[in-house]
Amino acid sequence: MHFSVEVEKQALEGARQKAARKIAQRVKIPGFRPGKAPFNVVEKQVGPEAIKDEAIDIVLNEMYPKVIEEAGIRPYSSGTLEKVYEDKDPLVFEFRVPLSPEVTLGDYQKIRLPFEDKPVTQEDIEDVFKNLREQNAVLAPVQRPVQAGDMAYVLMSAERQTPDKEGNTALLNERRYPVVVEAADVDTKSEWPFPGFSQELVGMQPGEEKAITHTFAADSDFEDLRNETASFKVKLEEIKDRQLPELDDAFAQSVGSYQTLADLRAEIEKQLTENYSRQAEDAYETQVVEKLLAESEIKFPPQMLHHEIHHFIEDMEPDLAARGMDMETYLKSRQMTFDQLEEEVSPQVEERMKKSLVIMEVSRQEEIEVGEEEVQGLVEERIARLGQSLNEEQMKKVLAKDNLPGLVNRIVSEEVIRRTLERLRLIAQGQAPAKMAKAEKNEEPVAEQAADE
Repeated sequence: MHFSVEVEKQALEGARQKAARKIAQRVKIPGFRPGKAPFNVVEKQVGPEAIKDEAIDIVLNEMYPKVIEEAGIRPYSSGTLEKVYEDKDPLVFEFRVPLSPEVTLGDYQKIRLPFEDKPVTQEDIEDVFKNLREQNAVLAPVQRPVQAGDMAYVLMSAERQTPDKEGNTALLNERRYPVVVEAADVDTKSEWPFPGFSQELVGMQPGEEKAITHTFAADSDFEDLRNETASFKVKLEEIKDRQLPELDDAFAQSVGSYQTLADLRAEIEKQLTENYSRQAEDAYETQVVEKLLAESEIKFPPQMLHHEIHHFIEDMEPDLAARGMDMETYLKSRQMTFDQLEEEVSPQVEERMKKSLVIMEVSRQEEIEVGEEEVQGLVEERIARLGQSLNEEQMKKVLAKDNLPGLVNRIVSEEVIRRTLERLRLIAQGQAPAKMAKAEKNEEPVAEQAADE
């Protein structure tokens, strides 16, 4: 938003006098104590332009907040001075102010969507048992050709047939890799380094070498290798037979505090039921929000999206660090610039930001808030959970005076969002109770926080 403000000569002259006094405080003027030099002496010492620039800053600092308030403008962030029309009388300042986002919701009270829960099947339970047996397999060295189910240890290196943009052909430096050899009928789409790799080892003997050529699919998870061909050199060093434990009471006792296999099965079914229910609710809430988003009108300043993009990229850094990379290494691995990364994530961030704005507007209209006593309990619970995963030094940083308010704001914001999503879910299922009047609430509410922490 652009707007212009006129500044009378008298106001500007008063600002020039203040500017001269401020400059005299910080600039040493011979023969005068700090701040005591008369206007004409200061002007002669520093020049009229320096006084004018200081005077404009003074006018802006005093006038801008008043103008914003009087005009009823809700800025998203600080405005910028675009132009000063010095040839006009009175003087005219032209500002550009990013406005706060505006959300006009669709009629969310009329949204109705069918909810489908996902039941737990015996196949699901058996899959968990299979994974538990795999995790507890006993490995024993064998001298025979590789079979499905084995753990094969290979010395492997790989090269691209087409050099990358930097002229490099090396894809994998030679090192030892453990490989679980999957059966032929198993889905190996997520297998590393490429789908079906382990089947290439079947029949190999320890000490045997093999060259493998593979062209990566057009939809490969490795974006920079899509449609690229690579040559793999493999030497089989060792084979270990994987003996899976029997499914019996002894197995149940070995994996947890269970007395019988039936106890373990009951716990697996209970956990799966809870997980499936949560997943179904999350998916349903996403559907509801997407439908509401499609029926709503959202306006936001470009500065807001820019801020959210930077926030999103900053949140990537801990995950990259866990993978042994920093942002610079990540960008090099993908052969892209920071600006290109910003452009890539922009649609995803914009969608997430719009959803957040819609949810927070629903929370405002539904008067969804968190009471002060609840905040204290939520904060204590979060700190207790953090204490289980962070060391003492990290906890001190989290609880530092400068960081604690931000943590509290995030916790409140997350709880408001959780309650709002629950409310939307119940509305869409036709199960939402009537809103509770404020007078009926037992405690003083804490205003909901913005969702961009």
